[in-house]
Amino acid sequence: MKLQTQAPMKSTSTTRVARAFSLRVAMVVTACALSLSLANSSAVAADNTWPQTRFEQNGYKTTSSVADVDIFMSALMKKDKSLQVYVPKNGPRTTETGQPLNAWKLASTGKDPLRVYINAGIHAGEVEGKDAIQTIMRELVQGKHPEIRKALEIVTLPTYNADGADAQDPANRRHQPNPEGGVGPRENVFGIDLNRDMMKAAAANTRWMLAMYKDFQPAAVFDLHTTNGSYHGFHITYEPAWATGGDADLQGLNRKMLTDVRATMAERGMPTYDYGNFRYNKEKQIDGWESAFSSPNLVSNYPTLQYALGVLVETYVYRTYPQRIEDNRLYVLELLRWLVVHKDEVKKEQLAARERWAQQWKNKQARLPLRTEMSFAENYIFDVVDPIKDANGQIIGEKSRTKMELPAYVAFNAVDEMPVPEGYLVDPAYADKLRPILEAHGLKVLPGTSRPRQQSLMYFHESERNIAKDTFQGIFTAQIKGVWKEQLPEKRAGYVWTQDTLDRALYVPVNQPLGRLAFYLLDPRSADGLVYWGYLHAYYARGKGMWGEPPRQPILAVGAQLSDAANKVNKIEQKKPEHVQE
Repeated sequence: MKLQTQAPMKSTSTTRVARAFSLRVAMVVTACALSLSLANSSAVAADNTWPQTRFEQNGYKTTSSVADVDIFMSALMKKDKSLQVYVPKNGPRTTETGQPLNAWKLASTGKDPLRVYINAGIHAGEVEGKDAIQTIMRELVQGKHPEIRKALEIVTLPTYNADGADAQDPANRRHQPNPEGGVGPRENVFGIDLNRDMMKAAAANTRWMLAMYKDFQPAAVFDLHTTNGSYHGFHITYEPAWATGGDADLQGLNRKMLTDVRATMAERGMPTYDYGNFRYNKEKQIDGWESAFSSPNLVSNYPTLQYALGVLVETYVYRTYPQRIEDNRLYVLELLRWLVVHKDEVKKEQLAARERWAQQWKNKQARLPLRTEMSFAENYIFDVVDPIKDANGQIIGEKSRTKMELPAYVAFNAVDEMPVPEGYLVDPAYADKLRPILEAHGLKVLPGTSRPRQQSLMYFHESERNIAKDTFQGIFTAQIKGVWKEQLPEKRAGYVWTQDTLDRALYVPVNQPLGRLAFYLLDPRSADGLVYWGYLHAYYARGKGMWGEPPRQPILAVGAQLSDAANKVNKIEQKKPEHVQE
C-alpha cells in the first residue's frame, strides 16, 4: 500500500468554514452552468420546439414524476415515429397499486441492431438516472448520435419503481444534495427492495422485467443508481454482471467493456472505477477496495444468466444534483458507443456462450458453482477523502484528500463447482405456486411424464439447515446444505412420491438454454433460489407445534451426477431401496 497525501490543509475552524463556503459556491456555479448549458443546447438544437424535462423547466427544483416522464416522452414521440410506447407481451401494465409501468422503445435506423434495455429509478431516491435517460432519448431523436441510432434498439423504463417515483419528499435521502422538491423512497410501497427481487419475482415490476427479457431479448442491460458508500474521488462507479454461474468468457467481455469505457472517460476528465467500498483491517486502517455482490437477484447481475451483458451504474451521491444528471448522461452515452463499436463481437460471444453450455451437455460435463469468492483484480490508485459534513450528512468540504495505491478485489472466482442434474421434479402440490415463476424466467416447464425414465431419481440429504432469525425482504430465508443421493432419507415422510405424483409433477430440465437459471432457482443449496426465498417453507421451515411426520420432499433431482463425496458414500452403503410406492 502506497500513500501520497496532497498538501496538508489547516484544521482551524476559519479554514474549514472558508473551504465549505468555497465548495458551496462552486456547487452553485456548476449547477447554474449545467442548467444553462442544457437549456441553451436544447433551444439552439431546434428553436425551442423540443420538449423539456421537468428539471429543465424549473431550474432543477424538482425531479420528474411518473406523469412528467410520460408527458415528456409523449411529446418526444411526436417528433419521431420510431419512438413508441413499449409493452412486453404478457407483462403487467401497472404496479400492485395501479401506478403505470411506462416504457418506451426507440427503433434502430439500421439492420440487425443490438438490443439494449436501460433501467432507471429502481430506488426512487436515486433520481439522476431517470432524469438523464430522458435527455439521452431526446438527443437520439434529435439525431445527435447517428451511430447509436443505426446500431442499437433501445427500450427504457425511467420510473421502474413507479410507486416511489411519485412519493417525493425532502426528508428522503437528506445526505445527498437533492432538488428542493425532494426524492422518493428506496423501496416500493410494500417495502420490497426491487433490486433484490429478480429471482423470487415477488413484485409486479420484476414480472414486467422478466416479460421484457422474453419479449425484447436484450443483449445488454444497464441499471442506473446512486451510491452512498465510501468517500472517494470517482464520479461513477460501475460493475459488470458477476452472477454466480454465468459464462466466464461472456463475463470477461462484460468486464472489458467497462475497463475500456473507464479509459475513455479518464481521457475526458471523468474518473470512474469498479463499484465497491474501502476495506479496513483490524487496526481500522484502509487496506483495500472490494466489491460487494455476485447474486443474480440484482438487476445488473441477472443478465449474465440470460446470456446478456449487465452494467450497474452508480453515480457518486455527494456531487450536486445537476452534476449527477450530467455524469449519468455522459457515461451511459459512452457505454452505448462501446456497444456500437463491438456490436458483432457481443453477438458472437453471446452465441458462443449458449453453444458452450450445450456442448457441456453433449460431453456430459455440465457443471456449475454453488458460490463465488471475491478475488484480486489489480492495484489501483484511489482518492481517499476525509469529508466535512453538515447535520444532514451532506459533504460541504474536505479536510484532506489522500492518494493511496490499494489492491482492488473487484472480480469473482467460482468455487464449489459440481455436476448438475439432468433436471428437477417439482411436487404437483406446489405446481400452481412455482410454475408461474419458472415460466416467467423463460424456462421450459414440462409434465412429469417427460422426465427421462432411464435416469435415476435423486433425493436430497441435508447436512445443515439454517432459517434466518431476522427477515430479509420480509422473508425468513433458508440456507440449506447437503448432497443428492439415490437413497431415500432416513427420516420417514408422511406422504410418499408415487407413480401418480411423479407423472403429475413439473419437470424442469437443466439441459435447456436457460438451464443455469433452472439450477439456481430449484436446487435447495442455491444461495438465491426458491428454497432460500421461502417458497417451500412448508417443508423447510417446520417449527414448534408441528410434531407429525413431515411431508415428502418437494423437489427431486433426475439423473444427478453425484459429487465425489456422495459417490464414496454410495459405494459403502451398497443399498438401493425402492424410490417409488406404486
